[in-house]
Amino acid sequence: MNNANLYTQLSDAIGAHGAWKLRLRMAAMKGERSDITGAAGDCHACDFGRWLDSLPADMRAQPEARETIDLHAAFHKSAGRVAQMIAQGKKDAALALLDDEFSEASSALKSAVAKWKLSASR
Repeated sequence: MNNANLYTQLSDAIGAHGAWKLRLRMAAMKGERSDITGAAGDCHACDFGRWLDSLPADMRAQPEARETIDLHAAFHKSAGRVAQMIAQGKKDAALALLDDEFSEASSALKSAVAKWKLSASR
C-alpha cells in the first residue's frame, strides 16, 4: 500500500469515528433503545476495522499500526458500553460515559491516527 492510500484511509477513519459521539449522544438524548450495541462495540464491524484487519502482517506489526489497532479496539469497547447504557434506558450513565471514558478513548485514537498519518507522510 502506498503512503497516499494509507493517509487517505486514516483520514477517512477519523471522520467516521468522530460521528459516533454525535450518534450516541443523540440516541441517549432521545431515549432511543435501538440495537446499536453490537455495531458500536465491535471494532471489526466498521469499515476502518475491516481495513485494519486486512492489512498485511508486516504493516500491522509497525508501532504506529499496533497502537492504532489497540486504541481502535478500546474506542469501540467504550462506544459499546455507552450504547449498552442507552439500550438499558440509563441516559445519565450513558452521557457520563460519553463525556468521560468515550471522549478519552476517542482522543487517544485520534492522536494515534495522527501519529500514523505523520509517519506515512514522510
